[in-house]
Amino acid sequence: MKNSLLSSLYLQAMIKKIFSFTFILTLLIFSCSSDSDDSSSEVWEQKSVMLTNWADNFISPSYTTLTNNLILLEESGNTFANSTNQQNLDNLRSSFINAYMSWQYVEMFDIGLAEENYYKSKMNIYPTTVSRIELNIQNGNTDFNNSNNYSAQGFPALDYILYGIEASDELILSKYNTEPQYLSYLSQVISQMLQNTNPIVEDWESYRNTFISSVENTATSSVNKMTNDFIYYYEKGFRANKFGIPAGVFSGGALPDKIEAFHNQNISKALALEGFQAIKNFYNGNGGVSLRQYISEVSTAEYSDLSTEILDQFNIAESLINGLDDNFYNQILTNNIQVLEAYDAIQQGTILLKTDMLSVLQIPTDYVDADGD
Repeated sequence: MKNSLLSSLYLQAMIKKIFSFTFILTLLIFSCSSDSDDSSSEVWEQKSVMLTNWADNFISPSYTTLTNNLILLEESGNTFANSTNQQNLDNLRSSFINAYMSWQYVEMFDIGLAEENYYKSKMNIYPTTVSRIELNIQNGNTDFNNSNNYSAQGFPALDYILYGIEASDELILSKYNTEPQYLSYLSQVISQMLQNTNPIVEDWESYRNTFISSVENTATSSVNKMTNDFIYYYEKGFRANKFGIPAGVFSGGALPDKIEAFHNQNISKALALEGFQAIKNFYNGNGGVSLRQYISEVSTAEYSDLSTEILDQFNIAESLINGLDDNFYNQILTNNIQVLEAYDAIQQGTILLKTDMLSVLQIPTDYVDADGD
């Protein structure tokens, strides 16, 4: 009887201990889960604020500026077509340069309808294919949605039509006056650029809410895609296209004819600097939450200075670009070492963005690097 009583008391004590342990464990799990949820909620909220800043202070305004400049370009084109003289050619060229500068703030936003419609491929594949343009002009072909014509339209095509169809302004004006098909192609290219742009601007009115609400850490979420697009533009559109390819980094020999704006070479450096300003603005956030602030919030001790290191590297690269000739074609021919030095500084930024920043933000790369660098 005594043994039975002891057994019963022991069993009750064990049950109490088990219950007490289970209760404490449950509290700990709940507490950890609550902390995790709170932390996750804060991160998601910060991502949403960052996406809102991107949408409202970068993407939409940049598209608006580009659209307005394209409208002015079209007006200048119509004036030139009605009266083909030197003054109107100069005004048209000025409108072209202004629009090309504003394009530098848009090219990185290859997301949403822009990605679906191959927008940047229709606007700025360079060098333009001169033989294709000439064939199109002679045949009256303006099928600009044909991928074979992507390199025969947009800003690089205008660069050729406005500056490269003859050796002097006098001969260019003569060509326009005696061969009206060139005027026709000029007008159609500009019109197509607006047709390419307008649907994307309109789509952002509805796509904006989808964009800023997509905060998950997935391959298709807005933060992941936009961050990857930003790095891709920095690495390919900026580093490789504007510097690496013309300087011969990937070919073993310089290819100066592959600079941006080859037919008006004196704006090649200005376009590059404008593109870099767009990169720095987007990274810094211009007063709103963006990559620089987000990196600082989530960085570990190992990467505590990363946000500043990236900006410092941008400034080093920008200083070297500023030291180049305004004409990249001449610069490559006379002192390509300086271009390669600028490229190397830009490349250091690629490493910081693509390796360190993505590691801190826990975002996987969504594109394949085929440069072998």
